[in-house]
Formats: sequence, C-alpha cells, structure tokens
Amino acid sequence: MKRALTTIIVLAAIAAAGYGVYLLTLDDESEVEEQVIVIDEVGRATLQDTVVVLGNVGREDLFAINALSQQRVTAVGVAADDEVEAGTELLRLDGRPMLAVAGTTPYWRPLQRFVDDGPDVEALELFLDEAGFSPGTVNQEFSSATRDALEDWQEANGYPVDGRFLPTDLAIHDWPAVVGSVGVDVGDSVAPGSPLVSFVEQDLTIAVAVDPTDRSRLEIGLPAVVKVSASDIEVDGRISDLADAPEVDAQGVERYAGEIESDITLNIVDGAAVRVEVILAEVVDAMVVPVASVSLDGSGAEEIRVLNEDGT
Repeated sequence: MKRALTTIIVLAAIAAAGYGVYLLTLDDESEVEEQVIVIDEVGRATLQDTVVVLGNVGREDLFAINALSQQRVTAVGVAADDEVEAGTELLRLDGRPMLAVAGTTPYWRPLQRFVDDGPDVEALELFLDEAGFSPGTVNQEFSSATRDALEDWQEANGYPVDGRFLPTDLAIHDWPAVVGSVGVDVGDSVAPGSPLVSFVEQDLTIAVAVDPTDRSRLEIGLPAVVKVSASDIEVDGRISDLADAPEVDAQGVERYAGEIESDITLNIVDGAAVRVEVILAEVVDAMVVPVASVSLDGSGAEEIRVLNEDGT
C-alpha cells in the first residue's frame, strides 16, 4: 500500500509540473489566429489555356533515285540541301549523265529500236521533240526516226551515242526539289537498288509528337505559337495535321504525330528544336485579381473581397 501510494504521489507531481510549464508558455496571442490579408491591385491581362508540345523543324521525304543496274559513279553534280531545277545534271553513271527533267511518266526499262511499244516510248519522243530533236510522229512506237533523234540528242548532251536510252538517263519529277542526301561518291560501284540521291520537300515543316493526354485536348486548326530553341525566333501558326492513331517507340511510349503550319516561311537550320504552345482558349483584356481575394459566400457562390478606403 505504501509503495502504491508513493507511485501515485510521484505521477501527480509530474502532471502538476507539466501543467505549470504549459501555463508559463501560454499567452493570449497563441490562442488568437491572426488573419493574413493579401492586398494587390486589380489588373488586366490576356489569359490563355495552353498545351505545350516539343518538336523539330525538318523537310518531308519526297522521293529517291536508286540504281537500276550494276554501274560505276563517274561524277556527282549535287550535294545535300541543293535546290535542283529542271535541266540540272545530278550525277553520271558509267559516263552517262542523269538529267533532271520535268514530266509525269517514269521510265522503267531501256528503250531502243524494236522495243515493244509503250507509253514510255511516247514520253521519250515527246521529250526529244520539245528539246528540238524531231523523232517523227510522236506515238508509242520506237521508230528509226526516234533512234536518229535520240542519237542527235545524246551527242549534244554528252551521252554515249548508241541510240539506246536508259531509265537513269533522265530523272522525271515536277522540279524544283531539294536534295536530302547523296548516297554515293565518285568511283563507287553501285548495285541494283542502291540509293543514289534522295529528295525532300522545299518548305520546312514543323513536326511535333503529342502524348495521349494532350492529344485528347487538341484538334486541327487550333492556333499555336512556335518558339525556336536557342534563339529569339517566334512565329504564329496553327495545327495543320494530327494523327488519330499513336506511334509506339521501343520503350512502349505512345506519341501522336502532328504538324504545325507557320504563318511565315521559316529560315532556320533543318533539324532545329522547337517549343510549340497550342492555345486552347483565350480571354483578351481580362480583369485579373489575386486568387486569395476570391472566396465563397454562404450560398456557395464566388465573391471578391475588396479593400475599402477605411481599411476594412
């Protein structure tokens, strides 16, 4: 009983000491919560809801010219980023020039006397006739007049004069076009199907990759601001293309390919990185107040607290 009574007295003493410390540390200010008032002026600004995506500037692939037979490159007349016009000599294979020529009918086989009739023969005769070398009647038959005109043209343009036309003698396209890359050097031996020269679109395009969350908020036609990284270039534009299906990379990350059309022609380096801010919504000249001044009234409606002249 004595031991139990002693324990109770000790506990009571400890409790009393703790209460005394509490009273010493308690003051009136600790019990009153100070009201923090944030004061700021009402202003005006343009408010935007934006989505930011990253991309780069480049040129889309247009077409490529490949070797059709085993040949040796004897001259290269173009380099990457060159703008090729009709009449330009692209390169030489076994000493035969390859000229850029405007047209729509591609050549897919060698043409010479007694070859089967076809639209490619007619296209060659039309080309020779327009170049001032009369092939006779322009039709699908490779006649002796066609051969004579071809030989005259070959002699005038540095080709072997053999009366035989090869598909690589003329590169048919709606020129001009920009050289994307040249896959050969002088002296290279090329096999059938080897890439010779590739071409890209003249105009630079702004390509972006959009994640699934942002894709759900974007649509074609939305305005955008394109900011070129590491420069002060900034241009207005809009979304011109946006894929409906994602592309999945090796890590399984989904991205939706898109393109941004700028209001002016970009004169920057191919491959430059860009930051694109797509504007989802915009309010011009909005009245802006601090968030802290907005509260809810008794009915749950938003209200603005305004500081009166008397300080209330």
